[in-house]
Amino acid sequence: MKRLTSKGLFKEQRDVWTLGAALGIRAGQTYETGTRETFQNINSLDPEGIFSAIMVGLHPDLPEDQRLKKLVDYAEWGIREIDRKDKNGTLDFSKIGEGSLLSD
Repeated sequence: MKRLTSKGLFKEQRDVWTLGAALGIRAGQTYETGTRETFQNINSLDPEGIFSAIMVGLHPDLPEDQRLKKLVDYAEWGIREIDRKDKNGTLDFSKIGEGSLLSD
C-alpha cells in the first residue's frame, strides 16, 4: 500500500485498502498466508460500515471476528493484485467498472 501511495496512484493507503477489499470480494478471492500489510483497525477503514454490511450479507453464519478476518483476506488479495498489475504494467483503472481489471 505504501508503494502504491508513494507512487501517486492513490491519495491515501486507506484508498488502496478499500479498492483492494472491493476487488477481492468481487472476485471471490482471498489471500490468507504470509505477512499481512493491511490495516487491522476496521473502524478507520470502514467508518460507514459498508464493508461490514457486505460481509454480513456474504457470510451471515461466520462470527464477527471471522468475518473481519475474511474481509482482511479479501483486501490482501485485492491489494496484491493491484500491486502485481502495477508492477507488470497492466494496471488500468479505466477498466475497473468493466470488471476487466481482474483479468490480464
